[in-house]
Amino acid sequence: MSNAKRHIDTLESRIGLMATLANIINIDRIRDGNEGEAPILNDHYYSSLIETINIVAESCYGELGQPEEKIEGEAK
Repeated sequence: MSNAKRHIDTLESRIGLMATLANIINIDRIRDGNEGEAPILNDHYYSSLIETINIVAESCYGELGQPEEKIEGEAK
């Protein structure tokens, strides 16, 4: 059961990281509407943040597949 808990904790922290990165993008994009200031980040930074979110999302999908592979391996 602690193995499952560890997987859940890992996924929760990765999802939290993705949410934080998405918030950085969102806050920077709405600066223009709220404060009349231009966004701080340029497209290069946005691309890097989005790429990071994609990498973290792929690792979440990998983490979700691992418990099934371990269960199948233990059954053999």
